[in-house]
Amino acid sequence: MPAASEADWDFSRPPRERAGRELGGSFRPVSYVLQYTMRIGASHVRAGYGRLEVIRDVSLQLHPGEFVGLVGPNGAGKSTLLRVLSGTLPTLSGNITLDGLPLARFTAREIARKIAFVPQSEPTLFDFTVRDVVLMGRHAHIRGLTGEGPEDFAAATRAMAATDTLPLAERPITTLSGGEHRRVLMARALAQEAPVLLLDEPTAHLDLSHQVELLNVIRKRVEEGATALVALHDLNLAAIFCHRVLLMASGSIAAEGAIQEVLRQDILTRVYGGGIEVHRHPVTGSPVVLPAPPLPSTPTAPAHRIHVICGGGTGAALLSELVRRGYHVTAGVLNSMDTDDDVCAALGIERVTEAPFSPVGAAALEAARELVARSDAVIMSEVPIGKGNLANLDLIFAALD
Repeated sequence: MPAASEADWDFSRPPRERAGRELGGSFRPVSYVLQYTMRIGASHVRAGYGRLEVIRDVSLQLHPGEFVGLVGPNGAGKSTLLRVLSGTLPTLSGNITLDGLPLARFTAREIARKIAFVPQSEPTLFDFTVRDVVLMGRHAHIRGLTGEGPEDFAAATRAMAATDTLPLAERPITTLSGGEHRRVLMARALAQEAPVLLLDEPTAHLDLSHQVELLNVIRKRVEEGATALVALHDLNLAAIFCHRVLLMASGSIAAEGAIQEVLRQDILTRVYGGGIEVHRHPVTGSPVVLPAPPLPSTPTAPAHRIHVICGGGTGAALLSELVRRGYHVTAGVLNSMDTDDDVCAALGIERVTEAPFSPVGAAALEAARELVARSDAVIMSEVPIGKGNLANLDLIFAALD
Protein backbone atom coordinates (compact mmCIF):
# COMPACT_ATOMS: atom_id res chain seq x y z
CA MET A 1 0.00 0.00 0.00
CA PRO A 2 1.49 3.41 -0.90
CA ALA A 3 2.44 5.72 1.94
CA ALA A 4 -0.18 8.24 2.99
CA SER A 5 0.54 11.82 2.02
CA GLU A 6 -0.14 14.90 4.13
CA ALA A 7 -3.28 15.47 2.06
CA ASP A 8 -4.73 12.19 3.31
CA TRP A 9 -4.60 13.50 6.88
CA ASP A 10 -5.76 17.06 6.14
CA PHE A 11 -9.11 17.19 7.95
CA SER A 12 -9.82 20.71 6.73
CA ARG A 13 -10.61 19.21 3.32
CA PRO A 14 -14.16 18.06 2.42
CA PRO A 15 -14.91 14.46 3.42
CA ARG A 16 -15.22 13.29 -0.20
CA GLU A 17 -11.65 14.45 -0.86
CA ARG A 18 -10.14 13.01 2.28
CA ALA A 19 -12.23 9.82 2.56
CA GLY A 20 -10.47 6.49 2.76
CA ARG A 21 -10.41 4.86 -0.66
CA GLU A 22 -11.28 1.34 -1.69
CA LEU A 23 -10.33 1.51 -5.35
CA GLY A 24 -8.07 -1.00 -7.04
CA GLY A 25 -7.62 -2.82 -3.72
CA SER A 26 -6.16 0.27 -2.03
CA PHE A 27 -7.83 1.43 1.18
CA ARG A 28 -6.61 4.15 3.52
CA PRO A 29 -8.58 4.18 6.76
CA VAL A 30 -8.88 7.82 7.79
CA SER A 31 -10.67 8.97 10.94
CA TYR A 32 -13.98 10.62 10.29
CA VAL A 33 -14.52 14.13 11.63
CA LEU A 34 -18.13 15.18 12.09
CA GLN A 35 -19.18 18.06 9.89
CA TYR A 36 -21.53 19.31 12.61
CA THR A 37 -22.59 18.37 16.11
CA MET A 38 -26.08 18.11 17.51
CA ARG A 39 -27.86 17.94 20.83
CA ILE A 40 -30.99 15.90 21.39
CA GLY A 41 -33.59 16.36 24.11
CA ALA A 42 -36.87 15.07 25.48
CA SER A 43 -39.42 17.06 27.46
CA HIS A 44 -42.10 15.35 29.60
CA VAL A 45 -42.34 12.42 27.19
CA ARG A 46 -44.87 9.64 27.57
CA ALA A 47 -44.83 6.68 25.21
CA GLY A 48 -45.88 3.07 24.92
CA TYR A 49 -47.61 0.44 22.82
CA GLY A 50 -51.38 0.62 22.35
CA ARG A 51 -52.92 1.17 25.75
CA LEU A 52 -49.75 0.15 27.56
CA GLU A 53 -47.81 3.18 28.77
CA VAL A 54 -44.14 2.25 29.13
CA ILE A 55 -42.30 5.52 29.79
CA ARG A 56 -43.73 8.31 31.88
CA ASP A 57 -42.78 11.99 32.06
CA VAL A 58 -39.20 11.53 30.89
CA SER A 59 -37.11 14.66 30.31
CA LEU A 60 -33.43 14.73 29.33
CA GLN A 61 -30.79 16.66 27.41
CA LEU A 62 -27.86 15.04 25.62
CA HIS A 63 -25.00 17.21 24.40
CA PRO A 64 -22.21 16.83 21.83
CA GLY A 65 -19.12 15.15 23.23
CA GLU A 66 -21.12 13.17 25.80
CA PHE A 67 -21.06 9.39 26.22
CA VAL A 68 -24.16 8.77 28.32
CA GLY A 69 -25.03 5.34 29.68
CA LEU A 70 -28.67 4.26 29.86
CA VAL A 71 -28.97 1.63 32.60
CA GLY A 72 -31.68 -0.04 34.61
CA PRO A 73 -33.35 -3.41 35.15
CA ASN A 74 -35.22 -5.35 32.48
CA GLY A 75 -38.51 -3.72 31.57
CA ALA A 76 -37.46 -0.30 32.87
CA GLY A 77 -38.20 1.37 29.52
CA LYS A 78 -34.70 1.79 28.08
CA SER A 79 -35.47 0.33 24.65
CA THR A 80 -38.72 2.25 24.38
CA LEU A 81 -36.97 5.51 25.24
CA LEU A 82 -34.33 4.92 22.55
CA ARG A 83 -37.04 4.16 19.98
CA VAL A 84 -38.88 7.35 20.86
CA LEU A 85 -35.72 9.45 20.65
CA SER A 86 -34.87 7.92 17.27
CA GLY A 87 -38.32 8.72 15.86
CA THR A 88 -39.26 5.09 15.23
CA LEU A 89 -41.95 5.18 17.95
CA PRO A 90 -44.27 8.20 18.33
CA THR A 91 -44.83 9.83 21.68
CA LEU A 92 -48.16 9.82 23.48
CA SER A 93 -47.32 13.28 24.77
CA GLY A 94 -44.27 15.49 25.20
CA ASN A 95 -41.63 16.57 22.70
CA ILE A 96 -38.40 15.25 21.20
CA THR A 97 -36.07 17.93 19.85
CA LEU A 98 -32.90 18.11 17.76
CA ASP A 99 -30.97 21.31 18.43
CA GLY A 100 -34.18 22.76 19.84
CA LEU A 101 -36.34 21.89 16.81
CA PRO A 102 -39.15 19.32 17.05
CA LEU A 103 -38.13 15.94 15.66
CA ALA A 104 -41.47 15.78 13.85
CA ARG A 105 -40.35 18.59 11.55
CA PHE A 106 -37.64 16.45 9.97
CA THR A 107 -38.15 13.95 7.16
CA ALA A 108 -37.06 10.33 7.59
CA ARG A 109 -34.03 10.99 5.36
CA GLU A 110 -33.04 14.05 7.42
CA ILE A 111 -33.36 12.07 10.65
CA ALA A 112 -31.18 9.28 9.22
CA ARG A 113 -28.46 11.84 8.50
CA LYS A 114 -28.63 13.09 12.08
CA ILE A 115 -29.39 9.98 14.16
CA ALA A 116 -27.92 6.47 13.92
CA PHE A 117 -30.05 3.99 15.84
CA VAL A 118 -29.15 0.37 16.64
CA PRO A 119 -32.16 -1.53 18.03
CA GLN A 120 -31.95 -4.26 20.63
CA SER A 121 -32.62 -6.89 17.98
CA GLU A 122 -33.19 -7.01 14.25
CA PRO A 123 -34.22 -10.09 12.25
CA THR A 124 -32.17 -11.22 9.27
CA LEU A 125 -34.77 -11.98 6.60
CA PHE A 126 -32.59 -11.83 3.49
CA ASP A 127 -29.12 -13.10 2.75
CA PHE A 128 -27.53 -9.73 1.94
CA THR A 129 -23.77 -9.66 2.25
CA VAL A 130 -22.28 -7.89 5.25
CA ARG A 131 -20.97 -5.15 2.95
CA ASP A 132 -24.47 -4.59 1.54
CA VAL A 133 -25.95 -4.31 5.02
CA VAL A 134 -23.33 -1.79 6.12
CA LEU A 135 -23.83 0.22 2.93
CA MET A 136 -27.51 0.55 3.87
CA GLY A 137 -26.28 3.03 6.46
CA ARG A 138 -25.33 5.32 3.56
CA HIS A 139 -28.84 5.42 2.06
CA ALA A 140 -29.65 8.87 3.47
CA HIS A 141 -26.50 10.31 1.86
CA ILE A 142 -27.21 9.03 -1.65
CA ARG A 143 -28.99 11.46 -3.96
CA GLY A 144 -31.47 10.29 -6.56
CA LEU A 145 -30.71 7.04 -8.34
CA THR A 146 -26.96 7.52 -8.57
CA GLY A 147 -26.13 4.62 -6.26
CA GLU A 148 -23.21 4.40 -3.87
CA GLY A 149 -20.11 6.36 -4.74
CA PRO A 150 -16.47 6.06 -3.61
CA GLU A 151 -17.19 8.04 -0.46
CA ASP A 152 -19.97 5.65 0.53
CA PHE A 153 -17.79 2.57 0.00
CA ALA A 154 -15.01 4.26 1.96
CA ALA A 155 -17.34 5.06 4.86
CA ALA A 156 -18.61 1.47 4.92
CA THR A 157 -15.09 0.08 4.85
CA ARG A 158 -13.99 2.37 7.68
CA ALA A 159 -16.98 1.25 9.73
CA MET A 160 -16.29 -2.45 9.09
CA ALA A 161 -12.62 -2.00 9.99
CA ALA A 162 -13.59 -0.26 13.25
CA THR A 163 -15.95 -3.09 14.24
CA ASP A 164 -13.72 -5.97 13.09
CA THR A 165 -16.26 -7.03 10.45
CA LEU A 166 -14.13 -6.32 7.37
CA PRO A 167 -13.11 -10.02 7.10
CA LEU A 168 -16.84 -10.84 6.96
CA ALA A 169 -17.62 -8.34 4.18
CA GLU A 170 -18.61 -10.89 1.53
CA ARG A 171 -20.43 -13.33 3.79
CA PRO A 172 -24.25 -13.48 3.84
CA ILE A 173 -25.50 -11.91 7.05
CA THR A 174 -27.73 -14.95 7.61
CA THR A 175 -24.61 -17.09 8.25
CA LEU A 176 -23.22 -14.96 11.10
CA SER A 177 -23.16 -15.68 14.82
CA GLY A 178 -25.08 -13.45 17.22
CA GLY A 179 -21.98 -11.48 18.13
CA GLU A 180 -20.91 -11.03 14.51
CA HIS A 181 -24.40 -9.87 13.56
CA ARG A 182 -24.33 -7.34 16.38
CA ARG A 183 -21.04 -5.90 15.16
CA VAL A 184 -22.42 -5.58 11.63
CA LEU A 185 -25.37 -3.53 12.90
CA MET A 186 -22.90 -1.28 14.71
CA ALA A 187 -20.86 -0.92 11.52
CA ARG A 188 -24.00 0.13 9.65
CA ALA A 189 -24.69 2.78 12.29
CA LEU A 190 -21.12 4.08 12.15
CA ALA A 191 -21.30 4.23 8.35
CA GLN A 192 -24.17 6.71 8.66
CA GLU A 193 -21.65 9.18 10.13
CA ALA A 194 -24.50 10.81 12.06
CA PRO A 195 -23.80 13.20 14.94
CA VAL A 196 -26.18 11.35 17.31
CA LEU A 197 -25.75 7.67 18.27
CA LEU A 198 -28.64 5.87 19.98
CA LEU A 199 -27.49 2.33 20.72
CA ASP A 200 -29.56 -0.34 22.43
CA GLU A 201 -27.26 -2.90 24.07
CA PRO A 202 -24.56 -2.74 21.39
CA THR A 203 -22.33 -5.09 23.42
CA ALA A 204 -24.93 -7.88 23.65
CA HIS A 205 -23.57 -11.27 22.50
CA LEU A 206 -20.01 -9.90 22.27
CA ASP A 207 -16.99 -11.42 23.98
CA LEU A 208 -15.09 -9.22 26.40
CA SER A 209 -12.42 -8.04 23.95
CA HIS A 210 -14.99 -7.03 21.34
CA GLN A 211 -17.06 -5.26 24.00
CA VAL A 212 -14.08 -3.12 24.96
CA GLU A 213 -13.09 -2.50 21.34
CA LEU A 214 -16.60 -1.44 20.39
CA LEU A 215 -17.01 0.90 23.34
CA ASN A 216 -13.64 2.44 22.51
CA VAL A 217 -14.91 3.07 18.97
CA ILE A 218 -17.98 4.81 20.38
CA ARG A 219 -15.83 6.85 22.76
CA LYS A 220 -13.59 7.88 19.86
CA ARG A 221 -16.63 9.04 17.89
CA VAL A 222 -17.78 11.00 20.96
CA GLU A 223 -14.36 12.64 21.25
CA GLU A 224 -14.85 13.76 17.64
CA GLY A 225 -18.05 15.55 18.69
CA ALA A 226 -20.81 12.94 18.52
CA THR A 227 -23.60 12.60 21.07
CA ALA A 228 -24.07 9.02 22.31
CA LEU A 229 -26.80 7.45 24.45
CA VAL A 230 -25.99 3.76 24.98
CA ALA A 231 -28.12 1.21 26.81
CA LEU A 232 -25.88 -1.12 28.82
CA HIS A 233 -26.68 -3.92 31.24
CA ASP A 234 -23.10 -4.16 32.45
CA LEU A 235 -22.81 -1.38 35.03
CA ASN A 236 -19.05 -1.84 35.24
CA LEU A 237 -18.64 -1.07 31.54
CA ALA A 238 -20.84 2.00 32.04
CA ALA A 239 -18.61 3.09 34.94
CA ILE A 240 -15.49 2.80 32.79
CA PHE A 241 -16.65 4.32 29.50
CA CYS A 242 -19.51 6.74 30.21
CA HIS A 243 -19.32 10.37 31.26
CA ARG A 244 -22.63 10.12 33.09
CA VAL A 245 -25.55 7.72 33.38
CA LEU A 246 -29.33 7.77 33.30
CA LEU A 247 -30.80 5.11 35.60
CA MET A 248 -34.32 4.06 34.62
CA ALA A 249 -36.89 2.23 36.73
CA SER A 250 -40.55 1.55 35.99
CA GLY A 251 -40.61 3.84 32.97
CA SER A 252 -39.07 6.89 34.60
CA ILE A 253 -35.59 8.23 35.27
CA ALA A 254 -34.83 7.22 38.85
CA ALA A 255 -31.43 8.94 39.00
CA GLU A 256 -29.06 10.72 36.65
CA GLY A 257 -25.66 12.30 36.95
CA ALA A 258 -21.98 11.49 37.21
CA ILE A 259 -20.95 7.86 37.64
CA GLN A 260 -20.03 8.25 41.31
CA GLU A 261 -23.36 9.97 42.06
CA VAL A 262 -25.58 7.29 40.53
CA LEU A 263 -23.79 3.94 40.86
CA ARG A 264 -24.10 3.92 44.64
CA GLN A 265 -25.10 1.09 46.93
CA ASP A 266 -28.25 2.79 48.21
CA ILE A 267 -29.51 3.89 44.78
CA LEU A 268 -28.80 0.59 43.03
CA THR A 269 -30.35 -1.42 45.87
CA ARG A 270 -33.49 0.69 45.65
CA VAL A 271 -33.78 0.15 41.88
CA TYR A 272 -32.45 -3.39 41.42
CA GLY A 273 -33.31 -4.81 44.84
CA GLY A 274 -30.88 -6.63 47.12
CA GLY A 275 -27.96 -8.81 46.20
CA ILE A 276 -25.66 -6.03 44.98
CA GLU A 277 -22.33 -4.84 46.33
CA VAL A 278 -20.63 -1.63 45.20
CA HIS A 279 -16.88 -1.31 45.69
CA ARG A 280 -14.23 1.07 44.35
CA HIS A 281 -11.68 0.09 41.75
CA PRO A 282 -8.25 0.21 43.42
CA VAL A 283 -6.66 2.02 40.44
CA THR A 284 -9.36 4.20 38.86
CA GLY A 285 -11.55 4.76 41.90
CA SER A 286 -14.63 4.13 39.74
CA PRO A 287 -17.49 2.03 41.16
CA VAL A 288 -17.31 -1.73 40.72
CA VAL A 289 -20.70 -3.44 40.98
CA LEU A 290 -20.75 -7.11 41.94
CA PRO A 291 -23.44 -9.61 42.88
CA ALA A 292 -23.46 -10.15 46.63
CA PRO A 293 -22.73 -13.75 47.66
CA PRO A 294 -25.69 -15.36 49.40
CA LEU A 295 -25.66 -15.40 53.18
CA PRO A 296 -26.89 -18.43 55.15
CA SER A 297 -30.60 -18.40 55.94
CA THR A 298 -29.96 -19.79 59.43
CA PRO A 299 -26.91 -19.12 61.62
CA THR A 300 -24.38 -21.94 61.82
CA ALA A 301 -22.99 -20.60 65.11
CA PRO A 302 -24.44 -18.97 68.25
CA ALA A 303 -25.13 -15.24 67.86
CA HIS A 304 -22.07 -14.21 69.89
CA ARG A 305 -20.77 -10.68 69.38
CA ILE A 306 -17.30 -10.33 67.87
CA HIS A 307 -15.52 -7.02 67.36
CA VAL A 308 -12.89 -6.90 64.59
CA ILE A 309 -10.00 -4.43 64.47
CA CYS A 310 -8.73 -4.27 60.92
CA GLY A 311 -8.04 -1.97 57.98
CA GLY A 312 -6.65 -1.77 54.48
CA GLY A 313 -8.49 -4.89 53.36
CA THR A 314 -6.78 -7.14 55.91
CA GLY A 315 -10.11 -7.98 57.54
CA ALA A 316 -12.23 -8.49 54.42
CA ALA A 317 -12.18 -12.29 54.34
CA LEU A 318 -12.52 -12.56 58.13
CA LEU A 319 -15.48 -10.17 58.29
CA SER A 320 -17.26 -12.05 55.52
CA GLU A 321 -16.64 -15.46 57.09
CA LEU A 322 -17.81 -14.37 60.54
CA VAL A 323 -21.05 -13.00 59.10
CA ARG A 324 -21.60 -16.20 57.13
CA ARG A 325 -21.19 -18.24 60.28
CA GLY A 326 -23.92 -16.22 62.01
CA TYR A 327 -21.89 -14.10 64.43
CA HIS A 328 -22.97 -10.57 65.31
CA VAL A 329 -19.98 -8.63 63.99
CA THR A 330 -18.85 -5.08 64.70
CA ALA A 331 -15.68 -3.31 63.55
CA GLY A 332 -13.55 -0.21 63.97
CA VAL A 333 -12.10 2.18 64.21
CA LEU A 334 -11.85 2.28 60.39
CA ASN A 335 -11.20 5.19 58.05
CA SER A 336 -14.08 5.97 55.74
CA MET A 337 -13.37 4.81 52.16
CA ASP A 338 -11.03 2.12 53.50
CA THR A 339 -11.47 -1.26 51.79
CA ASP A 340 -12.61 -2.88 55.03
CA ASP A 341 -15.12 -0.06 55.52
CA ASP A 342 -16.56 -0.89 52.09
CA VAL A 343 -16.78 -4.56 53.09
CA CYS A 344 -18.61 -3.65 56.30
CA ALA A 345 -21.06 -1.51 54.34
CA ALA A 346 -21.73 -4.36 51.90
CA LEU A 347 -22.26 -6.87 54.73
CA GLY A 348 -24.33 -4.53 56.91
CA ILE A 349 -21.76 -4.57 59.73
CA GLU A 350 -22.02 -1.93 62.43
CA ARG A 351 -18.69 -0.09 62.63
CA VAL A 352 -17.03 3.06 63.90
CA THR A 353 -15.32 5.23 61.30
CA GLU A 354 -12.97 8.18 61.22
CA ALA A 355 -12.55 10.67 58.37
CA PRO A 356 -10.46 9.43 55.42
CA PHE A 357 -6.68 9.57 56.01
CA SER A 358 -7.21 10.99 59.51
CA PRO A 359 -5.80 9.57 62.75
CA VAL A 360 -8.20 7.90 65.14
CA GLY A 361 -9.77 10.63 67.26
CA ALA A 362 -11.02 10.56 70.82
CA ALA A 363 -14.72 10.45 69.88
CA ALA A 364 -14.30 7.54 67.48
CA LEU A 365 -12.12 5.67 69.97
CA GLU A 366 -14.73 6.04 72.70
CA ALA A 367 -17.48 4.77 70.38
CA ALA A 368 -15.35 1.75 69.49
CA ARG A 369 -14.71 1.08 73.20
CA GLU A 370 -18.47 0.80 73.69
CA LEU A 371 -18.68 -1.83 70.95
CA VAL A 372 -15.77 -3.72 72.48
CA ALA A 373 -17.44 -3.63 75.91
CA ARG A 374 -20.54 -5.33 74.46
CA SER A 375 -18.53 -7.97 72.60
CA ASP A 376 -17.80 -11.54 73.62
CA ALA A 377 -14.49 -11.53 71.76
CA VAL A 378 -12.15 -9.13 69.95
CA ILE A 379 -10.09 -10.15 66.91
CA MET A 380 -7.31 -8.08 65.41
CA SER A 381 -6.31 -8.77 61.80
CA GLU A 382 -2.78 -8.43 60.46
CA VAL A 383 -3.29 -4.72 59.97
CA PRO A 384 -0.13 -2.58 59.95
CA ILE A 385 0.00 -0.20 62.91
CA GLY A 386 1.18 3.36 62.47
CA LYS A 387 0.50 6.85 63.76
CA GLY A 388 -2.94 6.97 62.21
CA ASN A 389 -4.36 3.85 63.87
CA LEU A 390 -2.10 3.42 66.91
CA ALA A 391 -5.04 4.27 69.17
CA ASN A 392 -6.77 1.06 68.07
CA LEU A 393 -4.31 -0.85 70.27
CA ASP A 394 -6.13 0.67 73.25
CA LEU A 395 -9.12 -1.42 72.25
CA ILE A 396 -7.08 -4.60 72.67
CA PHE A 397 -6.03 -3.53 76.18
CA ALA A 398 -9.64 -2.61 76.97
CA ALA A 399 -10.72 -6.11 75.95
CA LEU A 400 -8.07 -7.68 78.19
CA ASP A 401 -9.16 -5.74 81.28
